[in-house]
Amino acid sequence: MRARVLATIGAVFFTLYGSDAAWSVTRTTTALCTLSGSTTNADLLSRGIYLTGYPGNNLDLVELAYVASNGHSGTYIISLTARRGAYNGPIIGSTQTATVAIGDIAGGVYSFPFFDFGGAPVTTGDTITFTHSFEQISGTPGGDLYFNVGGGSCPGVFETADTTHFPLDQPPIRNSVAILTDEVNLTSSCIPSDNVMCVDNDPGDQRFEVTVSFHTSQGGGISGTGQEIPLAPLGVIHGGLFWFFGADNPEILFKMVNGCALNSKFWVFISAGTNVGFTVHVTDTTNGNTKSYTNPDLTAAFPVQDTSALPCP
Repeated sequence: MRARVLATIGAVFFTLYGSDAAWSVTRTTTALCTLSGSTTNADLLSRGIYLTGYPGNNLDLVELAYVASNGHSGTYIISLTARRGAYNGPIIGSTQTATVAIGDIAGGVYSFPFFDFGGAPVTTGDTITFTHSFEQISGTPGGDLYFNVGGGSCPGVFETADTTHFPLDQPPIRNSVAILTDEVNLTSSCIPSDNVMCVDNDPGDQRFEVTVSFHTSQGGGISGTGQEIPLAPLGVIHGGLFWFFGADNPEILFKMVNGCALNSKFWVFISAGTNVGFTVHVTDTTNGNTKSYTNPDLTAAFPVQDTSALPCP
């Protein structure tokens, strides 16, 4: 069993994880803001939390401190959603839940669940927002939950009065929340992010790096970088999706096939439902070999079925 520190002010508060499996990889802390020891120094879960200038390239574990309104201690299911850039921005990984026993304000003790986002890719420097929901499953119903607002100003950590402003166009109500976040220390040559897809050859090797750029004269002229829709949490490790204009509207399906036993080549398949100009760039990180595929602007994209894309092994 491993112990983890959320914050310290005069005392040390620990959350104990029940399994060493959660610690089979190494991690680096990306945000750590101190706890206010008082259970009255807390705000409703309807408030929003966001981090600016996130220093990591993925979001793994997030820990916060919770207390229930007086007379409503019990067991709660808390859901935490992380998004990029705004409270309605692209979701990071998937919504995570924790089931935890929580005492009330009069009891004077916080509970410290953690939420495991599984190293969901982000881009260094991103703004990350957090929103909550909860369900009480035992104890006197009808109460509220609160999160600790921290023990003092904390750089890059903010609380907002609500989560209805899109993007973050309201001034924060404070520059602190008691929060701990970390990232997985990645050792592969391909580092996944919002706009970098890492595709496996062997499970977990993240051998191939895939990026997309796009441009079009439509709409007055738009250009940018394709954004990955992570599918690894669903077990998809040999390909994935990119979007250009909205995370709910994928533009490109990319797939990599190991054809080494047949013709000593890796195969690339691309299907794009767009007439926007784009370039897909594929790099084999083990040897630096690259291949690019380009679609002209204002041209309906044809499928790519390249069975001689990159050499093996």
